[in-house]
Amino acid sequence: MSNRSIQRLVAALAALLSILVLSASAQAGGRVEWKTKTFKERSDKAWMLEIAIYLPKAPDVAYVPMKFEFELTTYFERALIDGKDGPVDTRTPMTGRQPLIETVDVGFMDAGTSKIEKRTRFSFKVKRDLGFEAGEYKVTIRDTRNGQTVGTATTITFDGENEVIDRRSIVFQGDDKKKKKKEEPKKEEGDGEKKESASDDGEKKSEEGGGESASDDGASSDGDEGSDNSGGDDPPPVEEKRGCGCRVPGAPGAPGWSIALTLGLVGLTLMRRRFG
Repeated sequence: MSNRSIQRLVAALAALLSILVLSASAQAGGRVEWKTKTFKERSDKAWMLEIAIYLPKAPDVAYVPMKFEFELTTYFERALIDGKDGPVDTRTPMTGRQPLIETVDVGFMDAGTSKIEKRTRFSFKVKRDLGFEAGEYKVTIRDTRNGQTVGTATTITFDGENEVIDRRSIVFQGDDKKKKKKEEPKKEEGDGEKKESASDDGEKKSEEGGGESASDDGASSDGDEGSDNSGGDDPPPVEEKRGCGCRVPGAPGAPGWSIALTLGLVGLTLMRRRFG
């Protein structure tokens, strides 16, 4: 036998061995049958799942805790885009998303016979408030007792309408801005007019106040002059004059002895002239 024939034989044996190992592991983990792989969203915003699980042998407990891992692979996007009146549906591939995990106790006890069977049918629902959305999910079921995968990973679809995303471009409307800019100066002009009118009123008031004060000053000065000229009972002030200090005879208010003294002096002067 040639070396090439030996290599071919070894490769065939290795392939057969790998197939046996995989089938044995799959048989050990059982299999899963889905009633349907497309689920309609219910009125309570949830999806009801119905499956049948077949184990290689009956478990030692009536209820087996199993973990369902839902990995989102395709998101059903509804978006508003330019040029379209309504939302547009798009299937968006998703990668690297953290799986959503639901742990369910699956019962294998037959209610009629009260015996634990190796197969069972059950249903449970998943809700939006737990993070589920419309799209395609890759579901993997694991037995939490030993971490072994039950059946094979299966892709299922949750039908429904997700929230609308607005992806339209932002449009700046120049007309509205111009109108706003035009309106703003009007407001400022109105405020300026109010300010100018207020300042004009203040100036008018100040001018009127100044006129009144001037008139008051004039009135007070006129009143002072009137008091100086006509001043009531007190006589007007007399300027101080210097002279002989004598008064003219017969002047009002002259005393009688001054008249006699004057006559005596006149007579004495005449006698001196006569007998001098």
